[in-house]
Amino acid sequence: MNKEEIIKEVITILQTSDYVDPAEHLYDGLKQIKREITYSTIHDFLWALESSTVIDFDGKVAECANKIKPLLADMTIDEAYDNYTKSLIDSITFSERGNHFKSNGLEFNSGYPNYIHYTQEEFINKCKTDTEFSEKWGLTIEERELSLEERIRMYALKEGQTYEEFVTNWNTDEQWSEDLSDKTIPNKIITITYNNKTIESYER
Repeated sequence: MNKEEIIKEVITILQTSDYVDPAEHLYDGLKQIKREITYSTIHDFLWALESSTVIDFDGKVAECANKIKPLLADMTIDEAYDNYTKSLIDSITFSERGNHFKSNGLEFNSGYPNYIHYTQEEFINKCKTDTEFSEKWGLTIEERELSLEERIRMYALKEGQTYEEFVTNWNTDEQWSEDLSDKTIPNKIITITYNNKTIESYER
């Protein structure tokens, strides 16, 4: 789905939710996102969804936040890569170019390699594995497997129950893993930091 479709789905879910919004943070976030869908309004909307003042009785606010996070994460990476590709290769000292760009297999008359920008997929992988590269372009991507307890807590929240209520009839770890996979509960958390803004999203 594109961002407009995701936002439309989230708004529809919220319309059926029993949440309470005493500080009207979510009210303001909805008003902005309905008016204009941009990186800034999506970021503010996610902040509103995760506001501690919102009382999420049925878990639908959390469900909406989890739908917004991957979208915002993708947009963050797109912005970081766009800024990277706008950078002039000549602005990097020649001795450092090999750390931040790749050779296109050609050489200048002088015999030195000719550098080009990484593809977006290569850029993402470099940010995950190369600390110097990641710091230079301001994008940090960290991945971690969720524990079984973390996944069960997410499942419980989705069902509108507390963790303690949910595990009364405790299954074996193997049964839980099967149940969680059937319910499309994420098994990985991805933390993206760009320009001092951090976004956490989940992945199966």
